[in-house]
Amino acid sequence: MKWFGSLKEQKTAKLAANDADHYTDCVEIVKKLKADGNFDEAIPILIKAIDQTENESRKMGKGWGVAPWYYEQLAIIYRKMKNFQAEIDILERYKKQEKAPGIGPSKLAARLIKARELLEKVSS
Repeated sequence: MKWFGSLKEQKTAKLAANDADHYTDCVEIVKKLKADGNFDEAIPILIKAIDQTENESRKMGKGWGVAPWYYEQLAIIYRKMKNFQAEIDILERYKKQEKAPGIGPSKLAARLIKARELLEKVSS
């Protein structure tokens, strides 16, 4: 999806991402929102995409895992917001899912350990 420059075009593109038929339709919008620091706008888009990838994984059955990118991006946003509990929650949600092959599972497992350490540090 192309990211447009004018405010009107940006709003139209964000609405399109919210109404996207497939979770992959929102990738460019999420990247742009994150780059602009619009985390509050990116969060619901990512949550919807996560719901979609989980539904797709369930429909496809054994051996078909979720797409880790959306969980990772949401975890990154939560860390930037210093919301370590929300980061842990989304990473634990990912941990419970059937995994697609690749580096995603180990990368997000390491991120979960770090998030728990950060929460412990700020809670002490």
